[in-house]
Amino acid sequence: MQIEKKDLDNLSSQLTIKIDEQDYADKVEKKLKEYRKNMEMPGFRKGKVPMNLIKQKYERALIADEVNNQMQEAINNYLQENKIAILGYPIPSKDQKEIDWATANEFEFNYDLGLAPEVDVDLSKLEGITDYKITADDKMIDEEVKKIQQQYGSFSDLDEVKQDSYVLGTFTNEEENINSQTTVNMADLTDEAQKALIGKKKGDVVTLNSANLYKDAHTMMHALNIDHDKVHELNIPLKFEVNGVFELKPAEINKELLDKVFGEGKIEDEAGLRQFIKEDIEKQLEQTSDNQLLNDVTDQLIKNTKVELPKDFLIRWIEVDSQGQIKGEKAEEEYQKAEKGLKYQLIEEAIAKKYGIKVTYDDLLNLVKDLLKLQMLQYGQPLPDEAQINEIAANVLKNEEEVKRLSDQIIKKKLVKLYKEQLPLEKKEIGYNDYLDLNKA
Repeated sequence: MQIEKKDLDNLSSQLTIKIDEQDYADKVEKKLKEYRKNMEMPGFRKGKVPMNLIKQKYERALIADEVNNQMQEAINNYLQENKIAILGYPIPSKDQKEIDWATANEFEFNYDLGLAPEVDVDLSKLEGITDYKITADDKMIDEEVKKIQQQYGSFSDLDEVKQDSYVLGTFTNEEENINSQTTVNMADLTDEAQKALIGKKKGDVVTLNSANLYKDAHTMMHALNIDHDKVHELNIPLKFEVNGVFELKPAEINKELLDKVFGEGKIEDEAGLRQFIKEDIEKQLEQTSDNQLLNDVTDQLIKNTKVELPKDFLIRWIEVDSQGQIKGEKAEEEYQKAEKGLKYQLIEEAIAKKYGIKVTYDDLLNLVKDLLKLQMLQYGQPLPDEAQINEIAANVLKNEEEVKRLSDQIIKKKLVKLYKEQLPLEKKEIGYNDYLDLNKA
């Protein structure tokens, strides 16, 4: 076997693989003998079928299989041994001659390679990037305090429906077989539905239209106890009988409530609660600011880093990979869509190589364990012991798609850490609403 590489340009090469009869003859002969041992044919005992009949039936197919296997193995080994990084995978050259598998004994294959370019990333060229610290304002903190007060508040009866009350009632529609008792939070209803209910008392019946009832279709789905597919198109009259009216009295923020919610002595007073909420919100908003930093750095890297791609090869590769479904101008359009992402992928790989960024099994295991613990705490479930957590996490990491998704998270986190250490970032505090306005501009 011979394999030769010819450079077509600085980003494209051609491999020529020549396979002679002596390269595959012994393996094909061995396969034919194995076939003969088990072959049964009328007029011959098992294992006694003449070899010439075996060859007539199977030899050419076995040659084709063996030659193709050797050709693929030769390409893979050549790329590995010579440390050649490629984009996509090798594709048959335009000048590849058609092979007559029925008669040929010597074979020549020509494959084109799209070479991955060497990318030199210089982080020192990046400038004018801001690292935002998004702060929580009083309104956001007030909303979280209100949620706690409502969650631990108490209900009392009212004589009639008010704008901020809760209404226990029954929705009915005979044609659609709807008969659902539910508690309606007036804040979830449209203005029109609220007006129809305000002032109503226990025992009153109101006709409402489903198309202008709830602000959110999914809330209505649960209230009426109907299917998800049905709720979005629903436009029917509904009778609503008021079974009871209630007022939610928010819980008073005091030490008793704070000990109940957060544990004894963890938070002493409302000022401490507001500080806790502020820090918690801002910790959650760190992910938003980190994503912004990552996007801003990515944009500058793409603008400031020279990345040449083997465009002609990649367009042909798209055509081959689509099995002829995407051709010509459409293939070029697909390349244009993918170009930016491919360039950044190469830039990210260059950064990872230069700064030693990689994902280890321990990184993955620890991330899964943290996510599992967080999930269990959110649902109020007791935490398993460390051995059980490790076993669950190990099972999660058997899923290749999940490993890829988690690896991407870890890489992003490590890149953000690197950028904060290496780049001359401008630190800036900004309120959440101002941050949203900034991104609208």
